[in-house]
Amino acid sequence: MKSRVRIGLFLKIFILSSSVSLLAMITGYALLETQMDRHVRDILKNESRLFLEELSHVVAVPILNEDRLTINDILRTYSHHDGVEEILVHGKKGDLLGDSLDGQVPSFLQQVLAPRDTRSLIFKHSERLEYDLASKTVFFGKVPIGTISIYFSDKPYLAVQKEIRASFLALGIVGMFLSFAGSFFLSRYLTRPIQVLHRATMSLKEGDFSIRLNQFGRDELGDLVDSFNSMVKELRHKELLQNALIRYVSKDMAERIILNPAMIHLGGIRQEVVVLFADIRNFTRLTNQLSPEQVVAILNDYYDSLIGVVFHYQGSINNIMGDGFMAVFGIPEFLPEHPETAMECAWALNLAIQECSGKRRSKGLPVAEFGIGIHVGDGIVGNIGSGARMEYTVVGQTVNIASRIETLARPSEILVSQDLVSRVSRRFLFSEPLPVPLKGLDKPALVCRLLGKQTESSDPSPDSFPARTPVPAQPIPS
Repeated sequence: MKSRVRIGLFLKIFILSSSVSLLAMITGYALLETQMDRHVRDILKNESRLFLEELSHVVAVPILNEDRLTINDILRTYSHHDGVEEILVHGKKGDLLGDSLDGQVPSFLQQVLAPRDTRSLIFKHSERLEYDLASKTVFFGKVPIGTISIYFSDKPYLAVQKEIRASFLALGIVGMFLSFAGSFFLSRYLTRPIQVLHRATMSLKEGDFSIRLNQFGRDELGDLVDSFNSMVKELRHKELLQNALIRYVSKDMAERIILNPAMIHLGGIRQEVVVLFADIRNFTRLTNQLSPEQVVAILNDYYDSLIGVVFHYQGSINNIMGDGFMAVFGIPEFLPEHPETAMECAWALNLAIQECSGKRRSKGLPVAEFGIGIHVGDGIVGNIGSGARMEYTVVGQTVNIASRIETLARPSEILVSQDLVSRVSRRFLFSEPLPVPLKGLDKPALVCRLLGKQTESSDPSPDSFPARTPVPAQPIPS
């Protein structure tokens, strides 16, 4: 596909405005020529009529008497009129009675037929020969006695036309120069703010929300700049909200929430969720052994890795409780793959904890050990709090059960409820479920230990995975 030639807005406005000016000048010149030709014809026709009327009264008697000498004297006198080249007088029978030039009558004049039956003026114009011929019948009383024909030259009028044309062209050239200059400055005036807006938009596209443009004027361009500044302000505000939201949920989930605000139900709804708790074992002993600065450093070091893992698996961090945190999968919308995703996240969290501990040991720094508990079930999802402070979170029995299960986990241990085990694929290896009494429940909960994970490359067939239940395990502490 051929790329289209890009023409800048400045050039478009300049060409358009210049073309309009040039077209206006050409049209004006054409109208001027037409008007001058029409007016010259009208003037010549009126002058011819008046000239012939006057002359016909003077030569009527000499024509009647066929007094050629008197007729020629009269014609010589009238031939000095501007533009008159020749005057011819014909008798009643068409014979030539007078010629102002006393010479050979031009051939084109000889071909003119004198009118014999009308008082009206006959006026003829020839562009090729540049002449105007006017003829009139001379009457004595009511009897036609001859004709008078006048040959007018266009030269005096053409000279005037030439002067007018030269003046128009001079004014037109000056006008075109001023028009081009005006078009240039108009194009610059219109395109400069647009270019500034374009550069600002490109910076905005790259994530620079600190842009603020100065006002260009009190017109539509000024309104456009004001709208742009308002838009940047709103985008900056939304960017801050999005960055704040990403601190609690994954980036993908944050984008889904921003694009679909209706996903967040302000009143709270009951829906299925997967809740994961991770907590540092023996945290009290650890805080007694370390300074406050070391405690904060070790928490930030682990959380920096662990929270990134949760976000990677589209989880949401709802609570960070000093030595532990709660992650939720399935808000604001629960999907069938969330149980599997939560298990993948728990496995990745354990690996991240081991990696972080290994790095700290290599530096001679103290390490922490985590226990993890996971459960799936119905929870109340929504904004909880007051008008002054609200938090989008999950509450309910599912959260309580997940928290109780997490407290039973030993260091580096992942405990999973039987409800969740039944919802994940056979790639995960679990111990057989053990009944564990939990506070707040009428009957013991079935809890399994996550023992391992079958990689897809080692066994692509789900049917060949080993069964979960026959794997023995140590009892879960109550």
